[in-house]
Amino acid sequence: MYHYQIYNCTLGIIRQQTIKGSFVSYIGAILGFINTGILYPSFFATDQIGLIAWLGAITTVAAQFSTLGFNNVTARLFPYFRNENVNHNGYLFILFWAGMAGFAMSLIAYFILQPIAIETYQDESPMYLNYLIYLIPLVFFTLFYNLFEGYNRVMYDAVSGTFFRDIVFKVLNLIFLILFTVKVIDFSQFILLYVLAYCSPTVFLFILLWVRGQISFASNLKFVTPELRKSMASVSLFGILNGLSDKLANQIDRIMIEGFIGLGPTGIFATMTNFGTLVSMPSRSLKKIASTVIAEAWKKNDLKTIAQIYSQSGLHQFMVGCLLFIGIWINIDNVFEIVSHRFIDGKYVVFFIGIGHVIQMASGVSGVVIQSSPYYKMQAVFMTLYGLLVIITNLIMIPIWGITGAAIASVTATLFFNLSKYLFLLNKYKFQPFNYRYLMVILVAATAYYAGTLLPKMDWFVFDIAIRSSIVGGVYLLLSFAFKISADFNQFVKKYIKLG
Repeated sequence: MYHYQIYNCTLGIIRQQTIKGSFVSYIGAILGFINTGILYPSFFATDQIGLIAWLGAITTVAAQFSTLGFNNVTARLFPYFRNENVNHNGYLFILFWAGMAGFAMSLIAYFILQPIAIETYQDESPMYLNYLIYLIPLVFFTLFYNLFEGYNRVMYDAVSGTFFRDIVFKVLNLIFLILFTVKVIDFSQFILLYVLAYCSPTVFLFILLWVRGQISFASNLKFVTPELRKSMASVSLFGILNGLSDKLANQIDRIMIEGFIGLGPTGIFATMTNFGTLVSMPSRSLKKIASTVIAEAWKKNDLKTIAQIYSQSGLHQFMVGCLLFIGIWINIDNVFEIVSHRFIDGKYVVFFIGIGHVIQMASGVSGVVIQSSPYYKMQAVFMTLYGLLVIITNLIMIPIWGITGAAIASVTATLFFNLSKYLFLLNKYKFQPFNYRYLMVILVAATAYYAGTLLPKMDWFVFDIAIRSSIVGGVYLLLSFAFKISADFNQFVKKYIKLG
């Protein structure tokens, strides 16, 4: 009975935070769509879009390295520091100075590599050389956003950081885009304001933590025993490999596309990737809050709770992922009515990136489970192999198929990565999340997609999107309910739609 109450309590936290986080993420996705899906393609040249994507990619990778793996330390070991009465035993003091050390290393790397970048790209892509200096504030503020967001997450708040990054930043970006479109500012001024907006979530998140009384840089190094110090060093080391490989896997395609075929194709790839990425929005908040709950469960060796969260998260994410994927792909021709046919080369980028995210969602929180487990080092191994596979497949496929090749490389690496995690958890803990219900989801998705294809193309694309999406969504949800694929989904329908 006690275990059942604990399980329901943890699922309640996860469900509440996931719903709130998903709502914020989708509002952010709408804002992002307006920015990158409508205004960027309408008012920027593809190489200008490519520059923005390139700055974001380099910033993400460098900032992740600069955390020195301490996001993993926070997720895995903070439960041992947790004590509000003594400022969590000085954990934030350690976190801050780890970030400063990482930033110093990145700063040294910047000044070493800057002359090489200027010499290499001054003829092929001279535009972005004018903006290299912005990488310094971008990396600094992104680094501390990552650290503070991880700290805020273990305070059982997975929403605020998402709000600042997905809402505040994108609203500011939208304002600056409007100023650019009405010619109040030029592109160089837009980039400056974009950088300021990109840095702002760190400031807002820090202020929030300060107001809550959760900021204290008081040290308590005596609390860090030799054994705990050894654990922190080990988790940090493997966290560097884990986090850096993750960011490389997600950003290296933009960097490599720019290197192979220029900023223009990079801009097309970055724009169309946004549509495929919409599929994964619900999983972001789930993983953030689940990481804290699962870490606490590992501390208590509560394998039953972990297995249940792992199993349920995979099925429900897969259901949502398939619905979003077929909803996007059934409207793919309408997408180019929005972004213009200048981006037609990115059509199958949407398809393969979307499939990759569906595969990722089907694996649920497998990565979080491994990362929080006694075998956390294996997650770093998997991530390193994943990053290497992404690089190798991109090296092979970009020269052959261009930006579509980059998307195929991504889905190929994602498939092998998630298969590896699944087999590991099955072998070590006998966790088996997959069953016949996944096949039913695929059948329902295929049926709903086919129903959408029966509708003739309408002249006004907005009306076509609304009607076609309603048909696909209606068939999908109706069949999911009729086949009783998810007891939680059916219970939700009966409770809020009053069918039961």
